[in-house]
Amino acid sequence: MIDNILDLITYHEGQIASRSLSKKLGLSNPVLLFAFDKGESISSEKSSCDKVIQVLNGRLEVTLEEQSFLLEANSLMAIPSEKPHTFLARERSKVLQIELPAGD
Repeated sequence: MIDNILDLITYHEGQIASRSLSKKLGLSNPVLLFAFDKGESISSEKSSCDKVIQVLNGRLEVTLEEQSFLLEANSLMAIPSEKPHTFLARERSKVLQIELPAGD
């Protein structure tokens, strides 16, 4: 159990901080917590699994293939496997990312 997820990670000027929560939660699938400083980004990537992204605070722009979405605090978005996507912090943002197991 996690009491306050926002306290588990801190911002670092000009960087993206990340922390794995999988072990703490007793899970085998990746569960990651990110703290993006304003203007920081993760360039285009694809994943072999589906992802669920929840913005905990701040504003994060997610580009999925060619379409952009602005996610604000408490927003939730699914990213299908093998779809190119990017993240850009429009302001300091904390984001939870859960990777789902590949379907059989």
